[in-house]
Amino acid sequence: MIIPRLSFRHLDMLIMIAQCETMAEAARSLLITPSALTHRIREAERRLGIPLYEKKGRLLRPTTAAQILTLTAERVIEDMRVSEGVAIASAEGIQHVLRVSIGVYNAFHWLPEFLLWFRESHPQIGIEIETQGTHTPFDPRSKGRTDLAISPDMVLPGQLDATDLFEDELVAVLPPDHELAKKPYVTGQDFLNDPFLTYSLVRQPGYEADRIWTPENVMPPREENIGSVEAICELVKAGFGISILSHWAIHPQFLSGKLKPVRATRGGLKITWRAIIKSATADGAPERILMKALADWFRLNPPPGLNG
Repeated sequence: MIIPRLSFRHLDMLIMIAQCETMAEAARSLLITPSALTHRIREAERRLGIPLYEKKGRLLRPTTAAQILTLTAERVIEDMRVSEGVAIASAEGIQHVLRVSIGVYNAFHWLPEFLLWFRESHPQIGIEIETQGTHTPFDPRSKGRTDLAISPDMVLPGQLDATDLFEDELVAVLPPDHELAKKPYVTGQDFLNDPFLTYSLVRQPGYEADRIWTPENVMPPREENIGSVEAICELVKAGFGISILSHWAIHPQFLSGKLKPVRATRGGLKITWRAIIKSATADGAPERILMKALADWFRLNPPPGLNG
């Protein structure tokens, strides 16, 4: 097993620096001195072999690497918080813990409200978040890690059951000042001038390759496999390229104003997110209870659309 170079105190450091306006404020939040914070930054940079910040007076300007690591740090700390809650809950009447994946997106902005709602009627079922998302969460190589997956994939392998949750669409993801950000929609021709950032070079049925590149007989001249949706968002913000991603999954990024969604094609690229479990799952099993609950909750709380 490869051990990460950074520890939890480095993750706390990344998060606090992002949240605070000055080094002094970040140091106070971490309960250390400014000189100790400087030492911790240098230690992290030495372990990674890359610069994380550029100092501008009293301010620290994060490099792209630091921005990517900060997003991961926030997710890791949140995952640990959730896992601690599950561990504590296991001694408080929880009989089943289900592992839930959202594929490559790791979109959990909706989860806290859902958990509060779900626990009212099903306190015996706990939910553990699987963050090592893939396009094939039920692949045998995943070692049974996932009990329920939430995915927009149109083609599923056999031995799986799916329930529709909500409608979404794939949108072009752009910096707000990009020339394409002013258009009502983009076409394949609009992707010929910028690097196209993607989380996988594998062509998935129902995505942009099927619905834009092939019908319009175009291909972005340069595709870069970034591997992480979070990293794609940071690189788009920094002007390294553009992408096509789920509107719902990265909606918080659009709310921040740092990224702009634009409809892909005149009619849009509609997708349907579904809850997926193994077909062999028995009626009344916790997985089926959770699948129905997700469908009920998203029916009561439909995600905002592109213009919502």
